[in-house]
Amino acid sequence: MDRDQLFQVQPVENTLLPNEGIQQEASPLTLELDEQDISNTIDRWLESSRKFFKEKYNLYERRKRNEVMLFGRQLDEKDKRKEIKQYESRYLDNVLYEIEASLKPLAMSRLPDMIVTPGNDSEESKKVAEDISKVLDTDIKNREIRQTLGIAFKHLPVYFTAVIKVRWDPELNDMVFENVHPDYIDVDHTANSKCADDMKWIAQTLPISVQECIMRFPDKKEELFEELRKDGLDVGTNEEPKTKALLSEIKIREIWFDWYVKSKEEDKWEKQCAVMWKYNNVVLKKMKNPNFDYEGETQYFSYTNDGAKMQVDENMMMQMALTGQSPEGITSEKIYRNYFDRPRKPFFFFGYDQWKKIPYDETSRIEQNIINQANLDKTGKSIFDKLSARVKHIFSKDGGLKKSDIEQMDMANPNQDILLDGDVRKVHSAIIPEQPSPAEFNELQMTRTRMYSLAGSNAIRGEVMSDTATSSQIAREADFTRADDLVEDTVSEGCEWISQWKMHLTKLRYTEDHMRKLVGSSASTTFIKINRDMIEDGMEVHIKSSGTDKLQTARKANEMAQLKLIDPLNYFRDIGISDPEGRTKDLMMFTTDPASYMAKVMGLGETTQQLVNSLEGAGTTSQPPNQGVVPSPPVPTVDSVAQGQLPSSVDTSAVPTVPPTGAPMGSPRAL
Repeated sequence: MDRDQLFQVQPVENTLLPNEGIQQEASPLTLELDEQDISNTIDRWLESSRKFFKEKYNLYERRKRNEVMLFGRQLDEKDKRKEIKQYESRYLDNVLYEIEASLKPLAMSRLPDMIVTPGNDSEESKKVAEDISKVLDTDIKNREIRQTLGIAFKHLPVYFTAVIKVRWDPELNDMVFENVHPDYIDVDHTANSKCADDMKWIAQTLPISVQECIMRFPDKKEELFEELRKDGLDVGTNEEPKTKALLSEIKIREIWFDWYVKSKEEDKWEKQCAVMWKYNNVVLKKMKNPNFDYEGETQYFSYTNDGAKMQVDENMMMQMALTGQSPEGITSEKIYRNYFDRPRKPFFFFGYDQWKKIPYDETSRIEQNIINQANLDKTGKSIFDKLSARVKHIFSKDGGLKKSDIEQMDMANPNQDILLDGDVRKVHSAIIPEQPSPAEFNELQMTRTRMYSLAGSNAIRGEVMSDTATSSQIAREADFTRADDLVEDTVSEGCEWISQWKMHLTKLRYTEDHMRKLVGSSASTTFIKINRDMIEDGMEVHIKSSGTDKLQTARKANEMAQLKLIDPLNYFRDIGISDPEGRTKDLMMFTTDPASYMAKVMGLGETTQQLVNSLEGAGTTSQPPNQGVVPSPPVPTVDSVAQGQLPSSVDTSAVPTVPPTGAPMGSPRAL
C-alpha cells in the first residue's frame, strides 16, 4: 500500500446516503481557463510572431536559401527557372557542405563529462552522487543522445536555431529526447533570449492522423469531426467514420504557455505554466505542465538522540494506521518530487550568434558564406567553361564546301580528315578559345581560403600555412579556440540541459527501479539501480570537464611529462586514456619486474613464480622415447627468471626493451 494512502480519508460507499462522501477528487493538473478565450489568444500570438519574423527578418526565405546552398541545390533551382542553357557546364564546388562536414565531427568528438554534487556531506550521499554521475555521463555519450545533439548542431547554422524536446513516453516508461525541426516550431517573438522559460509561449506543429488524434483525445471526437467537415474532409458519421478519413493526416498544435490566474484566496495573480492541444478552434485538451509535482507527498520522520533525522519504516507506519495514533517524536513533512524549483518548458534552443534582440540567431556562418560560395561557383564555372571550350572552325564557300558538308563534319574526331579546294589558309580559319588566366586560379583559391577562415575551420582542414612554425601554431590555436567556443555554447550547454532534465524526471517519474548497464574500459559490466529516492535535495549536476578543458589538460600533461614533473597515473588520467589505473600497474610491472610483466602478457601467470611453474610444467611433460627428439632446454631457476634470464625456447621478440635501471617513472621513456 502506498504511504499516502495509509493517511488519506477513504470514503465509504453508503447506499442510503448516495450523495455523501468524496465523489471525485479534482486532478492537480486541472486548468481552469476559458477554452475559447485562450484559443483565440494563441491564434493572435501565432499570427503576430509569423508576421514579425517574415516582414522584419525575412526569416523563412533566409532559411530556405541556406538550405539550398548547403545541399548544393542551386543548380536544380536554376534549371527549374531555365536559367542554364543546354550547352552550358553544370559546375559546383560545394565548400559550404565541406566546412560543415568537418565541424560536426569535431563538435561531437569531445562531449563533456558530467558530475553530480552530493546533497550533503555523508558518505552515503557521496556514493549515490557518484553512481548518478556515472549514469548521466554514460547516457550523455550513448548513441541516441549523440545523434540528437549532432542533428541539432547541423540545424543551427541553417535555420538560425535548433530545437531539442524532452517528453515522457508511457510505453517505454522512460524519458525521450528528440529533435524538433525548426519549421515546426513557433516562438514568442517578444522574447530576447533563446531560453525557453523566458518565452511566454512555444507552439509545436504535430502531424498526426485523424485516428490517432481520436485515440489521444476521445472526449473531443464529435467536435473534431465537425471541424474537419468545415475543412472539407468527408469523415462520415460520428458512429461509423470512413476509413479513408481516419487515415488522413492533419496537423494539430501543441502549445506550452504561461498564463496568469487571479488567486481565489488572496487578491493577487499567480503564474501558471500550462500546455494545450488544439485543432483550429477545437481545444482538444488543456492542463497544467504535467512535468511537475504540485501536491507533494506526506512523509513521516523521527529524530534520534543525537538529532539525526530518520524516515519512519513501513512497520511503524502500518502500526500508526491501525491504531490511529502517532508515537512521540514522529513528525510529518511534505516532500515534493521536483529537481527544478518551478515548472519549465520542455524545450532547449541552440544559439550562438545571439544579440539579445530575438530568440533566434541574427545570422550564421552559412549565411555569411553564401556570397563567397556564389562567387566561387561563378569563378570555377568560368575556368571550367574556358578549359572545356572547343576550337571554332570557319570555312569559306570558295573551298567548295556546302552547309550540309560542314554539318556532317566531326571536328573532334581525330580520324577524320578534310579535303579543300584552293589555298587552305584562304578558305579555312579557326578561333582558339580563351584560356583561364593565373589570376582566375588565384581568385578561386583565395575564395576557398576566405570561406574556411570565416567559418573558423582552417586548422581542421589542415591547410594552415605560415612562414614560421610559431605563426602556424598561433593560427591553429585561434581556429581551435573558435571551434571550442562554438561547442561550449551549443553542444556542452545542451548536454547540461539534458542532464538536468534527467535528474528532474528521474525524481518525478522513476517510481520503480530502472537498471542502467555500464560497460567499463576492459569490457567489464556494471549494473546500477536508479530510482526517484536517490535524487536528494541539494544535488546539482554540472559539467566536470568540457572538450576545451580536456585538450588543455592533455597539452599540459604532455609538457609536464617532458619535464619529468608528473606521475604515470595522473598522466594517463589527464590525457583521457582508458583504464589509467590498469595502465599504471602494467607500466610499473614492466619497469620494475619485466619477467612478471612478460609472464602476464604471454598468459603464463601474473607473477614470476607462476611463470617458473608454467615453464617447469612444460619442461617435465613426459614424452615417448624418440632418438630424433631435440633435448628440452634447461628449466630456469627462480633467480634466473627474476633477473630476466629466460630460456631460448621463449620468444621474446615481441617484448619491448626494458628501460635502464634507475630511469625516472615520469620520464618520456618510461611513459
